[in-house]
Amino acid sequence: MDLVLHVGVMICLYAILATSFNLLIGFSGLFAFGHATFYALGAYTTAILTQRLHLPFPIPLLASMLLTGGVGLAIALPSLRISGIYLIITTLALQVIAIDIIINWTSLTGGPSGLSGIPPLSIGGYVLSGPAHFLPVAFAAAVICFLVARHIGNAPFGRALRAMRENESAAASVGKNIFYMKVSVFGLAAALASVAGSLFAHYLSYVGADSFQVSETVLILSMVVVGGTGNLIGSVVGAAFLVLLPEVLAFVDLPQGFEGQLRLLIYGCVLILFLVFRPEGLLREPRRGGRRVAAGATPIALSTKTAFVGPLLTGTGLQKRFGGIVAIAALDISLSAGRITGLVGPNGAGKTTAFNLLTGFLRTDAGEIRYKGKVLSELKPHELVRAGIARSFQDLRLFTGMSVLENVLVALPRQSGDRLSALFLRPGSVRREDEANTAKAMGILEFIGLGERAMDLADDLSYAEEKLLVVARLIATEAEVLLFDEPLSGLDGAAMQKIIDLLRRLAADGKAVCIIEHNLDAIRNACDHLVYLDEGRALAQGDPNTLMADPELVQRYFR
Repeated sequence: MDLVLHVGVMICLYAILATSFNLLIGFSGLFAFGHATFYALGAYTTAILTQRLHLPFPIPLLASMLLTGGVGLAIALPSLRISGIYLIITTLALQVIAIDIIINWTSLTGGPSGLSGIPPLSIGGYVLSGPAHFLPVAFAAAVICFLVARHIGNAPFGRALRAMRENESAAASVGKNIFYMKVSVFGLAAALASVAGSLFAHYLSYVGADSFQVSETVLILSMVVVGGTGNLIGSVVGAAFLVLLPEVLAFVDLPQGFEGQLRLLIYGCVLILFLVFRPEGLLREPRRGGRRVAAGATPIALSTKTAFVGPLLTGTGLQKRFGGIVAIAALDISLSAGRITGLVGPNGAGKTTAFNLLTGFLRTDAGEIRYKGKVLSELKPHELVRAGIARSFQDLRLFTGMSVLENVLVALPRQSGDRLSALFLRPGSVRREDEANTAKAMGILEFIGLGERAMDLADDLSYAEEKLLVVARLIATEAEVLLFDEPLSGLDGAAMQKIIDLLRRLAADGKAVCIIEHNLDAIRNACDHLVYLDEGRALAQGDPNTLMADPELVQRYFR
């Protein structure tokens, strides 16, 4: 019976680890490979505080969470500049360093011998020794950690994490603070993992470096993959499956002398079969929408007419070099409310670079950008979106793994649920706000003509519908300046006209709209003003019909 209870305790501890790791990998797309480091920090902090300082519960647990959360914040900093295989290597190196410190800092950690004789958990004077007494505590901790992770995953913050997972630049282009999200989720995942480490130290009364090797991170990762990335219930199922599997294999009658090796072989084959035949895990990532809409879609009000006189956005003398290549040279451009400006020119003329400069994705080498007369300096892309300047991308960059509704919902500005503090201090307010935002997002989809596709994955849309969703997402930002990179390319006549009508409606409602486009008929149809760009310079500006009749420009481009 003790064996069954012991297995139950280990399932609970690994469920905490897998759930917290899933926040990093499944929700955020941050493939960090040092989760056992957080596990170890929680265990050693608790061991030292209880064994040497005799601090009572829950002080060691809280101290473990604070310390490990702080280390998680520090580890997040490399992930701000690197990703993919480089993030794996960096976090793997950090774990190796952590193990070396544990082994060599003998006076603090006990070195290779570890720390033994750790006092058992004591709550209210009741000593919880043995699996029978410890299991309820481990189970309660696993439930609390799961509920915390689920609360985050289902909130606007979790939605923003998944948008970042899909495409960081696209998330920034709808106003999401990538720095804040990465640092926060690393710190949170680390703090949750430390809970398992703290309980582990009390339960076994011993901690040693051998319990927190790289293989432990691989095991936790396997639990997430087997259970299903992006699915927190899957993390619990994966933890239970991989904790139980070795115990079940122990009862399999195998040839003597080879039992251990054969059991490892079977264990590995089971994991490989999962990866081949069920790569999404036992449980797929759930298809999420927004909060329940109580009274249907709320009609949207697009009007943003401003009292500001003059162009909303201007660029003066903009310059950008890439080494010896001049991408933008002394470019002057102005975008006014109520007008659709077309940016045209041959491939390589600098059109997309101009968009990147105006929206903060690139820094200017020289020149000045003003919004409503105020100079914009050193603002990041998400800050410019919040100020009122939003853009799309030529390759769309939709959040394809999210629903159509979520693609719009995540772009709505001023969501208090994007902040972890609001999620836990004002959950009711966040819930009500999210319900209202869901209604607003549905209103935008109805306006754009995608209301019936709200709960479908963005990846399931046709190309024309994807283009419409790009427009809907920019509308949701509530920005006054909207920059569209080739919104009409690849569309048939009817779909093209529908988007042109939408752009005209946006301009009529007070938006300053700028588009990059190559289709001359579409340009003539849609634009009120044209800027001809070549070799990084605005060679001509004016009425589309006038520019298209200019003999020199006809020879160079309009032919």
